[in-house]
Amino acid sequence: MGKRIFGVEELKQILCIEDKYSKYANFKQRILLKAQEDIEKHTDIRFTFDEISETSRNVEKLAFIIYKNKKSVIEIQEENFAQNEEDSSEINFWHGEIKTFGVSQSVFENQILSEYDEDYIKQTLKYCKHYFKTTAVKQKSGFFLKALKDGYYKEEINEQIAKKVKKAQSKVQQQSEEEEKQKLALEREQKLKILREEFLTPEFTESVVEELRQNNTFMYKLVEKDYEKGIVNKYLQIALDIRLEKEFGEI
Repeated sequence: MGKRIFGVEELKQILCIEDKYSKYANFKQRILLKAQEDIEKHTDIRFTFDEISETSRNVEKLAFIIYKNKKSVIEIQEENFAQNEEDSSEINFWHGEIKTFGVSQSVFENQILSEYDEDYIKQTLKYCKHYFKTTAVKQKSGFFLKALKDGYYKEEINEQIAKKVKKAQSKVQQQSEEEEKQKLALEREQKLKILREEFLTPEFTESVVEELRQNNTFMYKLVEKDYEKGIVNKYLQIALDIRLEKEFGEI
């Protein structure tokens, strides 16, 4: 799908962690490899990266190569026809947009599509269209081709890509945290079930209610009427679970 190069310090600034992980090994282990694993697991893209050292033995830059996630052979076979039509339609749309700059079909196919990745073309197209709205340019085709070749908007494009990666990483982190919360809640409920079966007796319940009566008037009023009817409502259950955890096993 594309390749992007970032300086290590530049990437740390983009991720707002420039003051952390002074050792590259820690940055790689805790940020890069974790993001690589999470993004491949939870999104439709994956990436690899090459470490670049230009002036010293230290890693100075990272070259990220972004791929679409692999699918099964069956999925690929089922989607090939539709995908080819979609790709063809999208390419035709790009050329329709770029053609308004005066770029010919042969230049589009032989110079643009063959030399630059799709995302870079689309992003450069977007920035050029915006520039042409505010600035009079006689040779739009030449400007567009030079913008691609010389990377007029490479910094802006890299920032946009970094924002997308950061957003995806944040989404993945949120999903991971939610999964962890659900896992802990399930484990807690399973352990509480064992504690209830083992230690929850009428005498234990009565002692908890009495403790509420003496020490927590508000909670006692919430459980009193139901308890007198032989009902353990949700408030009493919370108090029972807290006592079970405290006395027989911290969850």
